[in-house]
Amino acid sequence: MAHNGMGEVWTAQDKHLDRAVIVKFVNGSMVDAELMRRFRREALLTARLDHPGVPAVYDLDEHDGRPYLVLQKVDGINLADLIAEQGPLSIAWVAAIGAQISSVLVAARRIGLVHRDIKPSNVMLDASGAVKVLDFGLAVIRDDDRYSRITQTGQSLGTIGYMAPEQILGEPTDHRTDLYGLGGTLFDLLTGHPPFDGDTTATTLHHQLADPPPRPALLRPEIPSALDQLVHALLAIRPENRPASATEVYATLAPLAQDLPPIPGVVDEGGDTVRAYAAIVGQAPRPSNDNAAPDPPPRRPDLDVDQASEQAEQLVADGKFRAAARLWRRLAEHHARQHGDTHPLVFDCRLRAARAHLPLGEHDRALRQLNQLLHDRIRADGPEHPAVLELRQEIARLSEKGASSH
Repeated sequence: MAHNGMGEVWTAQDKHLDRAVIVKFVNGSMVDAELMRRFRREALLTARLDHPGVPAVYDLDEHDGRPYLVLQKVDGINLADLIAEQGPLSIAWVAAIGAQISSVLVAARRIGLVHRDIKPSNVMLDASGAVKVLDFGLAVIRDDDRYSRITQTGQSLGTIGYMAPEQILGEPTDHRTDLYGLGGTLFDLLTGHPPFDGDTTATTLHHQLADPPPRPALLRPEIPSALDQLVHALLAIRPENRPASATEVYATLAPLAQDLPPIPGVVDEGGDTVRAYAAIVGQAPRPSNDNAAPDPPPRRPDLDVDQASEQAEQLVADGKFRAAARLWRRLAEHHARQHGDTHPLVFDCRLRAARAHLPLGEHDRALRQLNQLLHDRIRADGPEHPAVLELRQEIARLSEKGASSH
């Protein structure tokens, strides 16, 4: 389980259709009429934007008075974590990711939707190289009262450093607002640093509103001039100085997304990584006279278990613990498909994945995963199984250590 601004996020299994899903609940202590309206509004907006780059909405309902949303589960890494692990990405991958986000923004503009919180942590990259844009909690849609903005006292209307100046100033927003967030995201992917990063919120806002838009090539000279100019333009203070549309942005980025290398622990190794580019082209904004059928989406290759296990061990040895955790989880999912959820290999991989978060200082995250693993092991093997007893002891040690550190 994880937490977001409004509630809880759980992974679950749809037993009827045999698929993994995400279930978002409103926090039990926070349920009121206005919050429920906001939650439902986010669900309706996400469902209305029908695009492969947006998680599918499967259901919206209530349980014990708490609304919940069932979404497609995305197995991948958000771009903020990707940058933290990998540092600046290759030019090709920055272009590939940016082109896919642009494709989502093209679809959003067709229905008059503005996301208003495009940033690295709201974009995920999966193992095939495909991108998903997440979290439509701040989105607005033009000329439709059902989706009008709902605010609360103290509610943030964006993310400092990525929110467009017109958001900061409380001015009207449109599709160019999301282009600003895309520019900030591209800058971060190219340089490993946010475009505006003052010592305080006030200084960051001052830089955004008063300074010329930054150029990533000053930090990374090998960036092509066309890409440097694009990011500079996307981060323009005034919307009219940004590119006219996401289609224009796509046209600049897509040709640069060639010869994509693997990203260890993130995107599948081998020649199949280049097929991510085919996926992007398949979702490109096409000219009206182009009736060609889109390229089929890439098929995720079967996992080479031995190679993946060795790679996970090497990632741990190299100190890339988050990438290792993600790879162990992929191995757990693979073994579950092959042998069932309660196979010892599944439990072993889940245990390794949880432990990989400890060197990162993420004790709470590790404990959540270990406690869920304990629950599943007890259900499968009984409370007296040796592995269950060992896991109880490990959780107790970690809990004691966490308590003593607070």
